[in-house]
Amino acid sequence: MKQKSILYLILLGSMIAAFFLFTGGITDSNNEGAPVLSSFTIGTSSPVIYAKIPFSILAFNDHYKESDDHCVVTYNTARDLVGSLVITQGATVVNSSNFYFVSETGEKGKGKGFTGTFVDTVIINNAGTYTATAKFYDSQATQTKNTSTLTMTFTVGDGSEIPLSAGTYRLSTFTAACASSTQPPYTYTNTSASNTLVINPDGLTASLNINMQMGSNVLTQYPCLGDSSYNYNASGNFSVVKENGAKYLKIEYENSAYVNFNFSFDGTNLGLNYSKNGSNYVLNFVKEIFKN
Repeated sequence: MKQKSILYLILLGSMIAAFFLFTGGITDSNNEGAPVLSSFTIGTSSPVIYAKIPFSILAFNDHYKESDDHCVVTYNTARDLVGSLVITQGATVVNSSNFYFVSETGEKGKGKGFTGTFVDTVIINNAGTYTATAKFYDSQATQTKNTSTLTMTFTVGDGSEIPLSAGTYRLSTFTAACASSTQPPYTYTNTSASNTLVINPDGLTASLNINMQMGSNVLTQYPCLGDSSYNYNASGNFSVVKENGAKYLKIEYENSAYVNFNFSFDGTNLGLNYSKNGSNYVLNFVKEIFKN
């Protein structure tokens, strides 16, 4: 009797195993390994501050999923991969962004897969040595913890630029040249110690705090001012972007909103300017020098 019971258990176990084998319950037909990363490179041999630094990486995805009856196979491609790029200097995160997909090669089939080219661009404010970390996962896989990471170390130089170093830059003058006026440009001479641009020691954040009271009579003579007082109050991450021979200072605030100025700096004097409807506006700052 005991032997029959054992025999029945073996037969029952075999039937259950056969059932799941047929339906795919035991032989998992999902391939959800981590993507394979390679060719993580920088598109310039001499990265410098303020210039766009292009990164490129190849990510291979061979994930597939079979239906329970093995009749339908769904293949994930490189387009399903999500990649992030984090730039650090020591323990400090300098930049964080996402790669974007450019193109892919490959084909469907077990043992095959798709290789995608992904690129991203960052801008560095300060010279030094940095670490770039790329991390990818398949957005269609159920095991999103299956990620791949690849790192590189790179060095950024000053190039021909004078870096905008940390410190307080005090507003000296503001000028407005109205396109519709034949008068000389309007000039506001600052006497307040609070009208400043502050670059914080972290080299990543800045605050612009300007409050200029110009008066209604000035607005009558120079209508391009648009208001009798100017207020700029923005604090957040900043970057200086060099593009087509010009440089722009951008300070981000309030979830990616930002103020943007044309930028010039000689080590002491900082100029921020912008144009609107043919009129030109210039904020001139002088870096404060503190003596012990």
